[in-house]
Amino acid sequence: MTFRERLLAVLSGRRPDVMPWFADLTYWCYARQLAGTLPLEYESEEGFVKLHRDHHVGYYLGYAGVWSTRHENVEVLSETEGHVTRTWWKTPVGEIWSETRFLPQTASSAPTRWPVSTVEDLRVVRYIADSTQVTPNYEQYELLNRLAGDQGHPTVLPPRSPVSQMLAQWTGATNLAYLTVDAPEELERTLEALGRAADGVYEAIVGCDTPFVELGDNLSGEVATRLVEQYQFDYYVRRVEQLHAAGKKVGVHLDGTVRPILPLLVKTGIDFVEAITPKPVGDVAVEELRDLAGPDLILFGGLPGAMFAPPFGRAQIRRQVELIVEHHWEDGKFILGSADQVPPNGDIGLVKFVGELVEDLCS
Repeated sequence: MTFRERLLAVLSGRRPDVMPWFADLTYWCYARQLAGTLPLEYESEEGFVKLHRDHHVGYYLGYAGVWSTRHENVEVLSETEGHVTRTWWKTPVGEIWSETRFLPQTASSAPTRWPVSTVEDLRVVRYIADSTQVTPNYEQYELLNRLAGDQGHPTVLPPRSPVSQMLAQWTGATNLAYLTVDAPEELERTLEALGRAADGVYEAIVGCDTPFVELGDNLSGEVATRLVEQYQFDYYVRRVEQLHAAGKKVGVHLDGTVRPILPLLVKTGIDFVEAITPKPVGDVAVEELRDLAGPDLILFGGLPGAMFAPPFGRAQIRRQVELIVEHHWEDGKFILGSADQVPPNGDIGLVKFVGELVEDLCS
């Protein structure tokens, strides 16, 4: 079977010939591009698929948007000075702004000022959400689906769900915690507006021929569990039912602590959880994952991205893969994946090593 066939077999409830192996190489690739060390043959979209082919790993990122978005009467301005970027959102009901700092050592950015901290800021976010206009656009998905071929499948990711959007884009964890106490009604109105703003996106996804959709919410149990339970559980149930009615499998991206939140996610009716990060980096042992997830959930992950970089090496990677195959190959409901990303200082040779190893162990 091809990488694509193995992935779709597991998602459809069939056992493939070999446990599928898929890795997120976007971060590794981006850092190499910034440093000017990415080989030219891997630069384009076609080259990104070739990077996976050359390293014997499935391709699934490709983020494939199937819509375009515009906002009425919202002006977004951005300026960068050195490593600091400031962004302003200007609307008829007010203005908010944020600041992020780029860290060259890690090829990543972090917020140093969140745009939302007050009730007045929430009104601006609601205006932005209510002004959203969505148009279906399938060109990028069709391109990536064609380029992926037998190597895998692009992933359709809707906008972050409302609570996850607040945590990652608007408030951060601390400001959101204060708002739940200081302005609960205004917060709930804002979350409802963010949910409505995604209606057009989900209509576009329903019209797409993708067999699976992933809610890219970057969840972590120690931060998000109670917030998801209180504010986002019903939203998940509604979206899962909508996508199931369209014949699509639905997953959620969980790349932090697992134990507090995984049983809650199972109750929403999702089909798979992607980027499961167990010990030695996460909080749950490989051997415990199935008991925690229940019998039906498809698990996608298992190989922490940190293990592709020092102080880990080939011996630790081998043992981790052996544990996963030992405990999860028999039920056929596990997709071996990097959790979450192979880091910039990761050994890309280990990616190919895993692909060859898992085929040997499953044959």
